[in-house]
Amino acid sequence: MLFRFELKKLVLLPVMIGFVVLCIVLNAVIAIASYNDYSLNYEADIVNIFEGLKTNEIAEKYIRKNGITGENAKNIRNKYEKLQHVIDEKAANGDALSKYFGEKTHYLHSMLFKTMFMAIIAESCLLALFAALISVTYENLRDTEHIISATKVGRRILRTKLCASLTVAIALTAVVLGVSLCVFFLRFDFSGVWDDNVSSMFNYAVNEYGKPFMTWQSFTVKGYLWATIGITFGMAICFCLLGYAAGVFVRNGYGAFIAAALVIGITFLVKVLFPMGSVSRAIWGLTPIWLWKNSGLWFTDGGADIIWANFESIGLFLSLTVLSITAFIATKIYKKRELL
Repeated sequence: MLFRFELKKLVLLPVMIGFVVLCIVLNAVIAIASYNDYSLNYEADIVNIFEGLKTNEIAEKYIRKNGITGENAKNIRNKYEKLQHVIDEKAANGDALSKYFGEKTHYLHSMLFKTMFMAIIAESCLLALFAALISVTYENLRDTEHIISATKVGRRILRTKLCASLTVAIALTAVVLGVSLCVFFLRFDFSGVWDDNVSSMFNYAVNEYGKPFMTWQSFTVKGYLWATIGITFGMAICFCLLGYAAGVFVRNGYGAFIAAALVIGITFLVKVLFPMGSVSRAIWGLTPIWLWKNSGLWFTDGGADIIWANFESIGLFLSLTVLSITAFIATKIYKKRELL
C-alpha cells in the first residue's frame, strides 16, 4: 500500500508530468528541426580502412598535440597498444566495409548518439534526481515527518521511498526515451542500416575528423543502440541514488537539491585540474556527470582524455557501487538521528 501511494504521489505530481512533457517536446523539436535532406551515396570506393592502421600513431599524435609527457604519455600509449589487437580483428572481419548511410553517416550517427542521446540522458537523470528528492523530502516539507516516524512503519518507510523512486526513475526514462526515439526514427529512416557496423569507413570519431569510429567490441547499429540505452538507464539509477542520499542527509528539499548540484558541479570542475592522460583525471572522468558529457564516445577508444577501455561500463559500475553504499550509509544514519 505504501509503495503504491509513493508511486501515485510521484507520478501524478503536476511538476513531474509537466517536466516529462517538456522533455518530449524538446526532443521532438531537436529531431524535427534537424537537417533531413539526405540521400544515400555509395559512390565512394569501399575501403577496409582498418587494414594497416597503427594505433600507436594515433597515440603519438595525441601526445604531441597536447604536450603530454612522462607517465601520462605512457598511459595513453598503453591504451592504444591494447587497441591494436581490436583493430586487427576489425580489419579481418571487414567491419569498415559496411555502407551505413554513406557520406551522410557521421551526421546521422552523431545526430542520434550524440545530440539526441545527450538530451535524453540529461532529462532522464534530472527526472530521476527530482523523483528521489521529492519522495524523500515530501514529509519534511509538509511538517508531517514526525508523525510518519512515530507510526508502526516509522523510518523504515525510506526503503519504500527508495524502491518507488527507482521505479519511477526507470519508468519515466523509458517514457522519455521511447517517445523521443519514436519521433526521431519517424524523422530519420534507419530501417535499412540496423545490421550495418558502426565502424563503417564512412563514420569517424566525434569532433575528430579523419579518425575512424573505433569501438572495443564489434557493434551493429542496432547493437550499439541497445548498449547505449542500457547505459542510459544505469545513469538514471545513479542520479536517483544521488538524489535519495542527498535528500536523506539534508532532509530539506531545496537544501538537498543544492547539495546534489554541488556534488555534480564539483565532480565536473575538479577533473580539469589534473593533466591529460593522468590516472587522477581518468578517475574523475568515470563520474556520472562526465559519463554524460562523453556519451558520444561510449564504447570507443575515447581519445586522449580517457585511458581505459570500456570506460562507460567501468564508470557506471563504480558510480552505482559508490552511490549505493552512500545511500545505505545515509539510511543507517537517518534511523538513529534526532528529527528536531
